[in-house]
Amino acid sequence: MTNNDNLAHLVYIKGLRAQIKEHYKAKYQQRINYLVGANNELMRELEQWERVRKVDELAPDPEITT
Repeated sequence: MTNNDNLAHLVYIKGLRAQIKEHYKAKYQQRINYLVGANNELMRELEQWERVRKVDELAPDPEITT
């Protein structure tokens, strides 16, 4: 292998590595965004149920008032 061939091979490998890295970065970024969105949705639902529970706790008990 001559110097030019060796250099071309190294440039090719570097480009291929960059392409693979970008592919997996995009793939996992989509997955992370999906999981964060799902987590946010569950957190909103949990907060809603906590508010409902708090309202129920503050409401007078019908058995006691009658």
